[in-house]
Amino acid sequence: NTRRLSLTRQLGLGISRVVIDAGHGGYDPGARARGLEEADIVLDIAKRLEQRLSTYPIEVVLTRRRDDYIPLEARTRLANRVDADLFLSIHANASPHTSTRGVETYFLNLTNDVTSETLAASENAATVETIGHLPDLLQAIATNDKLEESKHFAELVQQAIVDTLRKVDPEIPDLGVKQAPFIVLIGARMPSVLAEISFVTNEHDATFLSTDVYRDLIADALFKAILRYERTLKKHTGLETVLQAGSG
Repeated sequence: NTRRLSLTRQLGLGISRVVIDAGHGGYDPGARARGLEEADIVLDIAKRLEQRLSTYPIEVVLTRRRDDYIPLEARTRLANRVDADLFLSIHANASPHTSTRGVETYFLNLTNDVTSETLAASENAATVETIGHLPDLLQAIATNDKLEESKHFAELVQQAIVDTLRKVDPEIPDLGVKQAPFIVLIGARMPSVLAEISFVTNEHDATFLSTDVYRDLIADALFKAILRYERTLKKHTGLETVLQAGSG
């Protein structure tokens, strides 16, 4: 049972421009706990990631460089406008249960999972969309032809973050790759994922999140995931084997 190749892979498309979205900002600080603000943490990590990518022939566009409020819809519109090849939204998680910790990565799809629904509801709270837009939004999710690629990218992001953070925090839970209808991912014309890098509401995670070392490791992991994703796009697709078999 071979996994069918997405059109992106059939056409041999690569990556030259990545949009990095630091979640929240301005009058929307995101999750706040233990003296930390999600908007600050993720902007800092986005800039560290940009620095790493600048040594590579990949152009980076940040949705925000300061503590500004950018509407959710404008973030994806920007990615479409600059013809980005990947969209990565960075967030820090929160939970009413302070014992909850770990890392999870999302791609855009509908979900039946209550926790994912709740997270989407809180991350989407700032949207300007109204109920009248629901049919269009559902249509955009249903025709999300980047689903397979987004899922694949999400798997690489999740694996890279967990592997990298376990160097300093061997017990960090791998909460897995999930799907949810995040407004910030809807309408993106490129593979797009949302990474929840740790919980500000958990004492253990928050202590780590406040350190440079941990933020550097997260930036390293995201950098690795982007490069790995690009490599998988350019990998030989088994064509040589077929050709060799044919000529034998």
